[in-house]
Amino acid sequence: MSRHTVVGLQLDAAVVTHVLDPRQQARREEFGRSIDESGIDFLVLGGDHTNEVEPRIDATVAATVLARHTSSVGLVVTGAVVRDHPFNLARRLGSLDHGSRGRAGWLIGSGPVDAAVDAVSVVRKLWESWPGDSIVDDAARGIFADSERIVHIDHTGFFSVSGPLNVPEPPQRKPPVFWRPATDAEQVAARRTADAVILPDEDSVRRYRAHFDPDQVLLIDRQWTRGSTPPATEADGVIVGGFTAADLPALLAAVRREPTLQDPRPTLRDRLGLQTAETVLSGGRSAFPAS
Repeated sequence: MSRHTVVGLQLDAAVVTHVLDPRQQARREEFGRSIDESGIDFLVLGGDHTNEVEPRIDATVAATVLARHTSSVGLVVTGAVVRDHPFNLARRLGSLDHGSRGRAGWLIGSGPVDAAVDAVSVVRKLWESWPGDSIVDDAARGIFADSERIVHIDHTGFFSVSGPLNVPEPPQRKPPVFWRPATDAEQVAARRTADAVILPDEDSVRRYRAHFDPDQVLLIDRQWTRGSTPPATEADGVIVGGFTAADLPALLAAVRREPTLQDPRPTLRDRLGLQTAETVLSGGRSAFPAS
């Protein structure tokens, strides 16, 4: 599996609000252009711990707007299973993946470990419940999709979900799942659940390396300091946070890749160097059986 050093930016609520100010159309257009030109791999939206009293833009809404103003950068949305049901997460993230042409990702938010693991299982099954290649779009015969292939998932666990999803399979099949584990239990769960794991420091990276799945992407959080560039790391990449809207020009200049090093591959899975997603749903009773 071939990877470059991955670079992501954590946009806090204040930066998102500044960039997406509805009175400043040119600002979001310039931001999108600058992000694409920088060669950055993805943006993380939501999950920051700013003043909850202040108004903020929902992460999925922000990602949907940014999808219109960008063409290559990944858009990772934070979704907590204590707030969002897996069906709604699957529908929103699947729709974002369609709207961004394969650039969506999901950062698991706070919540019980068993609920998070089960939610990931549910979401991945739901993404398969309406196979993308079942859409035949045959106008002559008046057939949009081979409906017999749309199936229930009949999942029973922490969540009980029958499905199917009312959104066709995403372009990536499985948008990448990110996890920033806060406890040992979460780290164990992330090791067997996530596509990308985010750790706080180099010591954590070295300890994780002894046990991690080599098919996972290992990332490290870095705080932005004006005038600096992200230091070398033993992880597969970095997520830079702690910057303000005023820092953006200097930050993008510091992390900018030369054009020859920019990754032209279209999806977020590709940019992360992840393997093709495995099938998780086997069989299933048809939601629309032939009469």
